[in-house]
Amino acid sequence: MFKDTVAVVTGAASGIGRQTAIEFARQDARVVVADIDERRGTDVVADLKNDGHDALFVRTDLTSKADCKNLITTAAETFGRVDVLVNNAGMEISTPLHEMPVHEWDTLVDTNLKSMFLCSKYALREMIEASTGAIVNVCSVSGLVAWPGIAAYNATKGGVMMLTKSLAVDYAKYGIRANCVCPSIIDTPMTDVSIGHDAAVKEQKAKLNPIGRLGTPEDVANAILFLASDKSSFITGAALTVDGGYTAI
Repeated sequence: MFKDTVAVVTGAASGIGRQTAIEFARQDARVVVADIDERRGTDVVADLKNDGHDALFVRTDLTSKADCKNLITTAAETFGRVDVLVNNAGMEISTPLHEMPVHEWDTLVDTNLKSMFLCSKYALREMIEASTGAIVNVCSVSGLVAWPGIAAYNATKGGVMMLTKSLAVDYAKYGIRANCVCPSIIDTPMTDVSIGHDAAVKEQKAKLNPIGRLGTPEDVANAILFLASDKSSFITGAALTVDGGYTAI
């Protein structure tokens, strides 16, 4: 499906990003793995190469303008172009808003929203020149409804939602599509940090979804690949919920 396609995936050292990189490679894409975690990022690329796939790791601090520019430039210089950008990197901080230090707010905004602006800024230049491209942003159900206790996180994901719609509106004339996926709780290392490893807690959280289980990285990766593929060629500016029915209640 993605033969000769060049896909850049941020936050690809673990969780949803890692699985997305794997799924793109399985579909014959050339994959650029971007993450600040050099050890785990290089491990992902080594695994992909061992399986016969074409992959590259670029250590990237996604809050850095220079690093984001280098990421896209390196991808384009190595593989000739950038066809797909998956803005996946993100984090959660649950400090109550009235107690949150300004530096925590800034960290969340820089990681969850500014990084998507920076990577999109440079990827768009490549895509405009090629008159084609797909950007898929990993948002959250928190971009659609206010999840209790994480106001700052919700705010960043609301920003991701409107950034996605704006990209879709402004760049359709260049043959570029932009969409986002909105997962609920996905069973990833990031989730283990926020809610812990306790099976009983995870079971309780799973009951929030009518389907009755937590999502998996594969669930989200499959949705991302659909939105990046020609099978969704008439879809842009959309927010695809991958939430087990959470937002249907």
